[in-house]
Amino acid sequence: MNEKLETLAEIGENTIVEPGVVVGYKYHKAAGGAKIGANGILRMGTIIYGDVSAGDYFQTGHHVIIRAQVKIGNYCNINNQSTLEGIVRMGDGVRIMAHVYIPSRTWFGDHVFVGPGVIFLNDMKPGRWPSGAPEPRGAFVEDDVTIGGGCTILPGIQIGKGSFIAAGAVVIKDVPERTLVVGTPGRNQPLPASLDRENDRTLTVQPLDIWHPLIPDLSIWKFPPYWPQEKQEAADARAGP
Repeated sequence: MNEKLETLAEIGENTIVEPGVVVGYKYHKAAGGAKIGANGILRMGTIIYGDVSAGDYFQTGHHVIIRAQVKIGNYCNINNQSTLEGIVRMGDGVRIMAHVYIPSRTWFGDHVFVGPGVIFLNDMKPGRWPSGAPEPRGAFVEDDVTIGGGCTILPGIQIGKGSFIAAGAVVIKDVPERTLVVGTPGRNQPLPASLDRENDRTLTVQPLDIWHPLIPDLSIWKFPPYWPQEKQEAADARAGP
């Protein structure tokens, strides 16, 4: 016999909840509810457990999973098919792109960007500890860090403020503040002057993402003019009938 799904949620003013979203999933009889701030959007397929809180302007893509004991600040964005396994903390302006895996006991500061397909880990030897596994420990990511697409971040790694992790890097050791990491395994290098700056706040603090239903004019999103077809169409338009 199918039992009715039990949920408990507090959702702020003007937050859009699309069909097929579950907020405050009661995963345990002692679980609390979920609290989501104002002016956000939760897209179809999102599942948010109880004992989760998120601030204002919180946005999810489709089929995002957020398990219990997660605290999320304002202006955070978690994109399509990303998973937070619970016991995760995010500051303000954290932007998680699609297909990112974040295990429990992972910590993020403010204005952090995580590219698509990034994998965080929290156990160095899963199932192979000789005398009982230690408590899992995820990464500690400080403010204004950028992590490029396809990176792997090993357990317990601390990534210092303002650092830049190049796409595809495997981070195997702590990263000092304002450091560039490249390669597999990742090599710490001085941060070039061109990258030595805070993350752009228009990226990390977005009231509306590009596909938000409140975007005033969709005509701003066009095919790039440098694509061959667009060049040809532009030339045909200039030539006239």
